[in-house]
Amino acid sequence: MRLTLKPEASDRVSEIVVLPPPLGRNEACHCGSGSKYKRCCRERDEALRRQQRGAALPEWIDNSRGKLQQFEKYVCNVFGLPDLLASLADTRRAPKIPTFDVVNSLFHTALLRIPSINALEGDLKEADFQKLIGRRPTPEVKAFSADVVANVLDRLQLDGLRKANEEVIGKAERNKAFRDGSYSALRCVAIDGWEPFSSYDRHCPNCLVRRVKMKRRTGELEEVEQYYHHYVVALLLGPVIDVVLGIEAVLNEEARRDSDPEHVGHEGELTAARRLIDSLHDTYGGFLDAFVLDALYANGPVMTQLTNYGYGGFLVLKKEKDEPFKEALTLWPIEGLCEKYEDADGIEQVQFWDVDDIETLNTYKGKVRAVRAVVRKPDEDPSTWCFAIIGQRARQLGRRTALQIIRSRWHIENTAFHQWVQYWNLRHVFRHGHNALLAVLLLWMLAFNLLQLFIYRRLGRCRRPKDPTDTIRHTVEVMLSRDGYSSCAHSLGHAPAEHISAAAV
Repeated sequence: MRLTLKPEASDRVSEIVVLPPPLGRNEACHCGSGSKYKRCCRERDEALRRQQRGAALPEWIDNSRGKLQQFEKYVCNVFGLPDLLASLADTRRAPKIPTFDVVNSLFHTALLRIPSINALEGDLKEADFQKLIGRRPTPEVKAFSADVVANVLDRLQLDGLRKANEEVIGKAERNKAFRDGSYSALRCVAIDGWEPFSSYDRHCPNCLVRRVKMKRRTGELEEVEQYYHHYVVALLLGPVIDVVLGIEAVLNEEARRDSDPEHVGHEGELTAARRLIDSLHDTYGGFLDAFVLDALYANGPVMTQLTNYGYGGFLVLKKEKDEPFKEALTLWPIEGLCEKYEDADGIEQVQFWDVDDIETLNTYKGKVRAVRAVVRKPDEDPSTWCFAIIGQRARQLGRRTALQIIRSRWHIENTAFHQWVQYWNLRHVFRHGHNALLAVLLLWMLAFNLLQLFIYRRLGRCRRPKDPTDTIRHTVEVMLSRDGYSSCAHSLGHAPAEHISAAAV
């Protein structure tokens, strides 16, 4: 593969460099030695790629201390973002606008919180934004139209987006980004359902449909159809960094029948979540240790699935008539209060009830530990946490750590869902269609993960104030400042789509 930098693109590099093809770490090396790539030429190839990326970045970026410039250098040099975006493909025939240019503009739409494709079309007329995405500036002439962006979203291949996210997570793990961000050495993943938008009018063939009661101006209740899309999201939890591992769409009845002709009705969140757990195991395997789930998942089939994969589980308990919660409610008063402590700052006081070896769940063959924690804070009503723990390693954790893990499940509500709707504009439908919606979500998650890693790893920011979205929001505001965005040009080096054949850097 060849990297060709045109003379006007860089004053430092104007030659053609032959780069090796992209290979997996465990594939046979391209040199023909017969050894695995990671044990042979990988380090040399990575050094060459870093050298070319550095040569493609103008000196003003190398010497800049602006947050946006720092972010661009970080994601290019550490994660090879141009490589990832250049590897994406769509099914358009003989397109005039390269896929790279469009997905690069969408990546920066997510990063800079541009609210819609139409708003992006306006930015595509601006010289600063054109330079930001690696195009030659032509002020007042838009680089391409919103129709082109919509067409690419409809046809973008989703497997490439998923692989790009997986490569970012894999690279971050090799760089030890998650070594200090776990709970008692357990890597925990929260899975939950998310419904970002709904409509009474707009819909597509993949919309889910439900009947809801709507109050008219006359005061009468009328039952109408509501269209919506539902997703299941997996978030790697950590005291420092939370990153998205996967997203799965809940399928409607028609889509579900493609794999199950006898299926009646829409697929439920639980079915999509179990499919996501299968996918996470296939992709990440032993990198993950435990799953943190709400009360919907506190059932035998999910527990069995996690146990078969060797994962632990922390599951909220709410249904008092269902096992194992029913048995725990009987045993907790008998065993009595087992621990009471007050944190070092005196902010909260916690009481624990703890029973183990519960085996009353007919659909699960393993043992269940059930913990009840009552948390009291000054001038607040007490809050009660009841949860089950499965898996040998997870069941051996101390009560305080177990409570910390189950409370961290709220990260997926606050750091993820709330932030995406409030600040990442994901309540807005950028393009209505199954493929387009998932493409937007996966691109936005790529930007979200890289921004998280930049803020908490590269900048070393503490996860304070209490709401971590404030830290992220402030960083983006600095990027958008006059000294940041308006002065940032050619952030991703020189667009691979213009100067690189296939998917090279």
